[in-house]
Amino acid sequence: MGAKGTAARLNRRDWWDLFSFCSLGCGLSYALLLVLMRTVLEPQIVSESSLRISLSVKLMEEVLKTIPPDRVPTGAILKRSKQGPEGNVSDQSRFEKLLTADLKHTYGLDRRIQPDRAPLEDPWGGYWIELATKHDPPVWLYRPARLSGSSVWYLPLLRSLATAGGILTGITMFLKSRVERPFIDVLNGLPETVLPPLPLIPEEGIAPLRLMSVRINRLMEGINSSADSRRILLRGLVHDISGPQTRMGLQIESLEMQLEGKPRQAIKALSSDLEQLRKITEQLVLLAEKDRASLKCEQVALDDLLLRVIASYPAASVKVKMPRLLVQIDSTGMERSLRNLIDNAFDHGRPPVLIQAWREHDTLSIQIDDHGLGLSSPTIPNMPYQTHANDRDRKLHQGLGLKIVEQFCHDHGGQLKLEQADVGGLRARITLKKNVLGLPVFL
Repeated sequence: MGAKGTAARLNRRDWWDLFSFCSLGCGLSYALLLVLMRTVLEPQIVSESSLRISLSVKLMEEVLKTIPPDRVPTGAILKRSKQGPEGNVSDQSRFEKLLTADLKHTYGLDRRIQPDRAPLEDPWGGYWIELATKHDPPVWLYRPARLSGSSVWYLPLLRSLATAGGILTGITMFLKSRVERPFIDVLNGLPETVLPPLPLIPEEGIAPLRLMSVRINRLMEGINSSADSRRILLRGLVHDISGPQTRMGLQIESLEMQLEGKPRQAIKALSSDLEQLRKITEQLVLLAEKDRASLKCEQVALDDLLLRVIASYPAASVKVKMPRLLVQIDSTGMERSLRNLIDNAFDHGRPPVLIQAWREHDTLSIQIDDHGLGLSSPTIPNMPYQTHANDRDRKLHQGLGLKIVEQFCHDHGGQLKLEQADVGGLRARITLKKNVLGLPVFL
């Protein structure tokens, strides 16, 4: 239980991602604050600083006209220096340049300014401003950088808000990226049907979400594997049952033609029971095919597909007569159906087998003729396959392969018909009207 509980919590990677997103959010928040300072707050601070400096400079210059620097009352910090109290300072910061420019343009004071350097005259720092007097060396007035409470009281609050906003932004991005989006992908990836094969869902997001996705995928894989095993088992049973049924049917037909009287009636009863077994076998076939893999529609060249199919048969035993046709169908089902029909023609007819295909508007027709005995019923050419299950000659051509072909035709909006061929054998005709997406087979 402890291992499972630990696995369902945020792991080290998740905490690192959360820290990274919060750091990124704080960086964005402080960048926004910097833009706000540069565009809104900095002009206000420059304006207030230049106003206070201009008043102090003008007042002190008037005082020095009548009082020497060494007799100025306590409270004003003055120094006399040719290069300035901080020495020869050539470079100014951006704020100092803005302050110098504002003093000149707003108040007409073109004065040199030097920033206060350690050891500072005031804990908040300040500026040395050269005064315009007749004294030599020049007199420099010190002005602290402290502003009024109305200007600076909100700066610590802004920094706190920027930090809190950055952390909140980081948490939001983390939830969006590592929780909400992966969770939506999981919901979108969950199948709307219980028929296998079930698609697997993405295994992304925070550790608990990834663990949930892994367990769902394992469940789906188990369902898919179970469905495959069930299909394989049912197909094996069908295969094992169909063989003895076919042999029993042939023996019963042989005995029925040889016996008369009551023994023949008993043989007919056995034939009826065998027919019921055949129907049960057909139900097993449908059950085996019920949850088969989803059909996939793809564009294929029908003539090339057919050439691949007949390549496994003896040369000259199968002839093809068809134009170049590009169709949108389930190629696997098409190949399987063609092989079943060709095998049926070889089993119950005689070679050569002639295959033709053509297009009629949006319908694809495929015709397979053999040179066997054909069917005895005169009504068969005009009737579909499903209406002649009781015809004795018809039974020779009825098998699991034809059931698969019928299902393929049904999936493509068409049907399978068995007719008397012009050459005297059996004709199997497939008509397909739409692909597995519900669109015409010809696009």
